[in-house]
Amino acid sequence: MEQTSISSEAYNRLLDAIFPIILKNGMKATTMDKMAACLSMSKRTLYEIFDSKEEMLKQVIGYSHKKHIENLCRIFKEADTVMEAFYLTLKTHQSVMGQASAAFYQDMDSSYARLRPVYDNQSDTWQRNMLKAIDDGIKQGVFRSDVNYPILLRMFRIQMESLKRMEEFLPQDVTLNEAFDTISISFLRSIASQEGAKILERIKNSYS
Repeated sequence: MEQTSISSEAYNRLLDAIFPIILKNGMKATTMDKMAACLSMSKRTLYEIFDSKEEMLKQVIGYSHKKHIENLCRIFKEADTVMEAFYLTLKTHQSVMGQASAAFYQDMDSSYARLRPVYDNQSDTWQRNMLKAIDDGIKQGVFRSDVNYPILLRMFRIQMESLKRMEEFLPQDVTLNEAFDTISISFLRSIASQEGAKILERIKNSYS
């Protein structure tokens, strides 16, 4: 990437514009020709900014995932309770998943597996932050204290990762968003204390 070819602000706006394109079409199917056409710029200009398609994807995935994590941190700072923060966090994940095609996740597993460390390293940081937030939730009295949270969070993450890649196998009357919503609410109910369960229902009603 030629840092001098474009300002930092314009570069970040470009990354923001590229991300939904690869989410929708997948990384393998989105050629540099197609990307240039979607962005209304020449392929030559695109290559002046990124040395290669893989470099472009690496920058986009890293930047977008970092923004996503920063947004989740903001949610936790502004939420009234940890339960509300978890609910809004899962809704944010659901929104991102709703924009992505099955091809995007399949490409992450196969054609562009080299990009996964960018995603996985930040996800590990996120899990550590979630464990700290859960501890705060226990102190607030909204989460149960008799749960093995390190294991539960890992299993929940595996479940979500699997769900992203199974959209084509879901029953025709079940959408990916519906499946994610059902699993997420069940997860929160499984860790909620009696007081936390009451708060969760109030939150659900207020955001419905």
